[in-house]
Amino acid sequence: MISIKSKINSICLALFLVIAFTSGISLAQVTEKQVIDYLEQVRNETGAPGISIAVSVKGEIIHSIGVGYADLDNLVQATGRTVHNIGSVSKTIGVVAVMKLVEEGKVDLDREIQEYVPFFPMKEYPITVRHTLTHSSGIRHYKRGEFGRDGLLELKHYSKFEDAIQHFKDDPLLYKPGESWLYSSHACNLMHGIVETVSGMGFEEFCRKNIWEPAGMLSTQFDVPERIVHNRGKGYIRNRTGRLKNVPFVDVSYKYAGGGIISTVENLVRFGHALNNGTLLKPETIETMYEVQIDPVMRFNPRGEATELSFKQALIWRVEEDIQGRRMITHSGTVKGTRAFLLNYPEEDLVIALLANSLPFDSGKYTKAIAQMFMPPVNQKKGK
Repeated sequence: MISIKSKINSICLALFLVIAFTSGISLAQVTEKQVIDYLEQVRNETGAPGISIAVSVKGEIIHSIGVGYADLDNLVQATGRTVHNIGSVSKTIGVVAVMKLVEEGKVDLDREIQEYVPFFPMKEYPITVRHTLTHSSGIRHYKRGEFGRDGLLELKHYSKFEDAIQHFKDDPLLYKPGESWLYSSHACNLMHGIVETVSGMGFEEFCRKNIWEPAGMLSTQFDVPERIVHNRGKGYIRNRTGRLKNVPFVDVSYKYAGGGIISTVENLVRFGHALNNGTLLKPETIETMYEVQIDPVMRFNPRGEATELSFKQALIWRVEEDIQGRRMITHSGTVKGTRAFLLNYPEEDLVIALLANSLPFDSGKYTKAIAQMFMPPVNQKKGK
């Protein structure tokens, strides 16, 4: 239960954000202490052991901050360089890898997926690459029995991608591709196969050469259990009484493209800036990647009416608007007791990344609040 003090602090924080927003607070006026105070308030509200954030403006990391603990066993402080699982934010790296091949003329978004992943079976309807990148393929998401103590996916290591799709590749489609929307990490995992088949390189090697090294993301890699990872944090979940406990062993080799990459908030904001400044993809390729593909997004419901969601679907990325109507490109992630959020204002080249190491945690809510501390009002931006 949230204490009265926490409620008062929340109200004070909200007032600060309103004052900062309406008075046109400049970047220089948002101090590290103000950001730390906010993050400590979030820790108080959520009980998260540690939170890391980084803020990049036009390529300069103006804040790289951690509060609390990245590792409770050893009381290791969280920092902006703490390495955590980024969950489904991994998908944004996967789509950039695919779009690199699109840019080179080696992948056509409207060709069938089996042309690039030949070991994925033909279905009753054609599935294109675009369908898999917009969650409109009809391929299912996770189901009961795949995870947990009795599950198989998280206990087995897959060294070959072809083996990592055995658990879903023969399942029937939930709907005709293109006719509905349902979030599917399994469909997104096919990006791994596309990159390896087309490039002739391992997916991790391709990402390192074409994304991580050019962007300066030197702490980013696959989450491979036997690797020693410096500055690595741990994720936590809560038991039925609300107490934190370590996450059970999980091997994410079944979903590297869908949610199996580890990184830092500093690396993630470098990734966003490398997209904004054309380091990774040409402007026309970026425009294609961010172009809205589905609006409105109506979530498929096999038992009733579809539910309209609050964002617009681009290729993997979500397109949203802030409270002043400015475009935000976003994605969130959840895995192994961690929550991640990457938020990018491409026009302003403002990128914010957040990682927290316990569940539940509304990473999008808090990242968007932080963004408003740095964004000037629209009338100030236009010089009015």
